[in-house]
Amino acid sequence: MTDLSLLLSLLLAHVLADFFFQPTAWVQARASQHWRAAALYYHSLLHFGLTLSVLMLWHWLSWSALSGWLLLSSALLIAVSHCLIDLAKSYLQGFRYFLLDQLLHLLVIGLIWLVLTDTSITQLLALLPGMLSPKVLLLVLAYLLVLKPASVVIGFILNQIATPATGAGSGLPTAGHWIGMMERVLVLTLILVGQYGGVGFVIAAKSVLRFSDLRNANDRALTEYILLGSLLSLGLTLLLGIGVVQLLAS
Repeated sequence: MTDLSLLLSLLLAHVLADFFFQPTAWVQARASQHWRAAALYYHSLLHFGLTLSVLMLWHWLSWSALSGWLLLSSALLIAVSHCLIDLAKSYLQGFRYFLLDQLLHLLVIGLIWLVLTDTSITQLLALLPGMLSPKVLLLVLAYLLVLKPASVVIGFILNQIATPATGAGSGLPTAGHWIGMMERVLVLTLILVGQYGGVGFVIAAKSVLRFSDLRNANDRALTEYILLGSLLSLGLTLLLGIGVVQLLAS
């Protein structure tokens, strides 16, 4: 088992314990009872057991020189830190705190992995040149462009030549914005991996979902507005995706 295998195994144990083996009732109990919730400690014990199992397997397969006490203390540190982080999270609700919660868990796992594998910060920094290569930066830039900048451009164009049609049953205020961003990310990904047929599937799926709404609305202005926005979103993403593919191939 390689060092990377250990890291991936620890992350796998975390995902299983946090999302697959944790009943909703535990989450609700922690949110309402905080430190008094027995589920908080059951959850931490589950993390301890899975983490220790991974470390013991790694110890048996690759690093028999490491002491059992070091492995035990590593698993205990991950479990205790998880308990404390989840306890703090129980007082804070919202998606941003969920992301922060997961980031802290992953940070602890990463630090434990660095210690166990004797990986130095210098070795990690040596990976930066590859991560900052022109191709990687181009891909990151492309995905960023299809998110906010593309939304701004499309919104500006639509506001100049059309007026959004609103009314009863018009849907969630920001749903179209998020749907558009996810659509562009999906289309860009399909273009980058050469699956142009999948782009047609995305267009067809969106058309089917929109058809009933537009038919019931019986509003030509709304139909033209939605069609224009969809074509702008798709067109910008196609142009950007094809340009990126050409640059990557050069």
